[in-house]
Amino acid sequence: MAANFSREQMLKMDPVFLRMHLRERVHHTVEHQLYSAIYGDRKVGPQFGSIAREILDVWEERDLPRDLPDIKWVYTLMELAERARQGETVQPPGAYLPETLSREEMEAWEKLLFGRRSYRQWEDRPVPSELVEKVLEAGMWAASGCNLEIWRFLVIEDPELLVRWENMEFEIEAVKIVCCIDVRGYDDVDIPPPEKNKLLDVGACMQNMALTAHALGLGGCWSTFSPAQIEDIHNYFELPEYIEVVTYLSLGWAREKVMPPARMSYKDAILAWPGRKDEQ
Repeated sequence: MAANFSREQMLKMDPVFLRMHLRERVHHTVEHQLYSAIYGDRKVGPQFGSIAREILDVWEERDLPRDLPDIKWVYTLMELAERARQGETVQPPGAYLPETLSREEMEAWEKLLFGRRSYRQWEDRPVPSELVEKVLEAGMWAASGCNLEIWRFLVIEDPELLVRWENMEFEIEAVKIVCCIDVRGYDDVDIPPPEKNKLLDVGACMQNMALTAHALGLGGCWSTFSPAQIEDIHNYFELPEYIEVVTYLSLGWAREKVMPPARMSYKDAILAWPGRKDEQ
């Protein structure tokens, strides 16, 4: 049994779900322990990596793609796990620590972070597909609970569909990126991750996309659907029951100038900070 799924079950499993399952098991049963062994005092045993290996064997038996980015990552970690199990000292390729940004880089980052704004009025011109793709790619690099990458997208540019699911509070956008989630990594396992992770993952994804849209010169507005719209979208696209429609990002070329954003001080939001190091 590989994390409560039999080999027979995995041989019949939807490849998308199998891929999620493989990433999650490698993340929890290989990656965590490997870094603890390299940088801490954890010892790996003779069964290190065996659960993930069972799943990967099924992946290979089904002749599923081995050149996908996340599957390549799996193979790299599995190779390191095998070498570590044999007593070798290993170092993950391309591993790095956080680096302080240069002054110029920090200024650019703060300009983006503090300058992003929601726009709701648009110029009448299309958004190139390559810009939409950059926004989507940024979303995929958000933090992902248990490495499940549950985000799924509907990219809507058809004017009739944009009208069908319009937000009555602002003009119809050029592009609407609908963010859905594939809940099988939570609902179809015996020991599911925390339920709140679903929305945490979506929030991280949406923030990445909103910031990237702003960096590309696009106007964006993160908003939500009504329950009736969610049901209509689900039915229109004939989405399976394990896909949930959550929220969306409107994109277009902004034609309104808005005031600089402002926020209350973080000091007003702190409820407690015991043991603050620089207290006088």
